[in-house]
Amino acid sequence: MRITTGILKGKKLVSPRLKKIRLTEEKVRKAIFDVLGSFVKGAKVLELFAGSGALGVEAISRGAEKVVFVDNHIACIEAIRKNIPREFKTRTEIIKADCLKTIKYLAEKKEKFDLLILDPPYKKGWVSLTLKKLSENSILLNPEAMIVVEHHCTEELDLSGIKNLFFLKQKKYAETLVSFLRFGR
Repeated sequence: MRITTGILKGKKLVSPRLKKIRLTEEKVRKAIFDVLGSFVKGAKVLELFAGSGALGVEAISRGAEKVVFVDNHIACIEAIRKNIPREFKTRTEIIKADCLKTIKYLAEKKEKFDLLILDPPYKKGWVSLTLKKLSENSILLNPEAMIVVEHHCTEELDLSGIKNLFFLKQKKYAETLVSFLRFGR
């Protein structure tokens, strides 16, 4: 697994040593960031359910100003630490905690993000729960923030009852769907 583009192109990434971790394929990561294009440059990024941190490191490689990685498993946290090049440590933060609790915590701290990346475990209901929690803590999102959700193709992206999140587009890669949303007040 390697970084696909940007200043870290070709950098080899470490994977957490866990059987349940599903890693985002290189072609899917590249496709996500190709859609986002220049939106990433200078953005503050929050990666929830970070796993190896590959999506956040990809954002750094493409010019993100800051990336906050959140995962609750120590093996993932260790992999993320190894995957962030030393020269980018000051532009990153790693939080070992429950993602839903972290959303509330970051909102209370008045943190603001331009791009949120969600890659929760498939078929567990985390997509809806996380989007609802983001809507409840919308102070966390800058106006016009983008949200990218990677989820299983059988998981519906139900935005009913969720305020201020608007569906933009969706792309399918085998069993993976990538949904792009926009935040607006």
